[in-house]
Amino acid sequence: MPKNLYYQAMFRRRNLLKEWILASFMEISSIPRLLLEVFVRRNFGERYFSIFIATCATILLAAYPILMYRLYFVFAYYEIFHGIERWTPFPIADFLKDYLTWYMFIGGFVYMCVKRNDEIKRQPSVFDFAKFSLSTGEIHPAFLDFKIRGAKQDIRTVETLIEPGFFLVIGLLLWLLLDQSVGALIAICSIIYSGSYMAAYYVGDHFVMDKIDQMICNEEMVAAFVEGKEASETRGMHFYGRRPANPDHRREVVGSFTEFEEVFDVD
Repeated sequence: MPKNLYYQAMFRRRNLLKEWILASFMEISSIPRLLLEVFVRRNFGERYFSIFIATCATILLAAYPILMYRLYFVFAYYEIFHGIERWTPFPIADFLKDYLTWYMFIGGFVYMCVKRNDEIKRQPSVFDFAKFSLSTGEIHPAFLDFKIRGAKQDIRTVETLIEPGFFLVIGLLLWLLLDQSVGALIAICSIIYSGSYMAAYYVGDHFVMDKIDQMICNEEMVAAFVEGKEASETRGMHFYGRRPANPDHRREVVGSFTEFEEVFDVD
């Protein structure tokens, strides 16, 4: 498709702040998504799933309760040496009551990560064009078959609402009803999960719209620039700027509005 230089200059508006926010959000969402996706998806792309990132996430999750444990003794030390009240032993029973499910979640996460890594090892080489290396994996059939008002939902709804909604319900039940910290973790990750896929679809939508608008601009440029037709006659495409008075000169100028990108064949 020829590249329309006028479209690029006039209509290809870039909101740098929005682009930065979306890019940052999609970057930071990788670990929260990873914590949930390994349980419901399989056959990830080689560059999408990283066992190194999974290991780092495991270490951070495992360290969090221990850090909270250390903070307890910091405050206990302060109480002892400032005479606020006498020191009391660390409530190990309460600790296990709150964080046992946390470590059970970590154990399940590690197990699923090992499985997903083994799946990647069995996949054909990406260098043979057999697999998209950034594939987000195969969605569990239960989510694809899930019906709302008797109708199956499209893949967009599954990824942005149904999958994260499943984890949100589990997280809220664990958090609010059973008072488990892991429930808050799952609930927060599910919200980020949903938002990251919404951001991905937003970027994809605008990419397609850019291509469609550029095609319309290519097709209607002669009518808008040379013939001077109104936007109502050119599918909304309007030319901004002065035009040469001579129609022949306009045709000469309009030919410079597009350029073709060269494609080189590699033998």
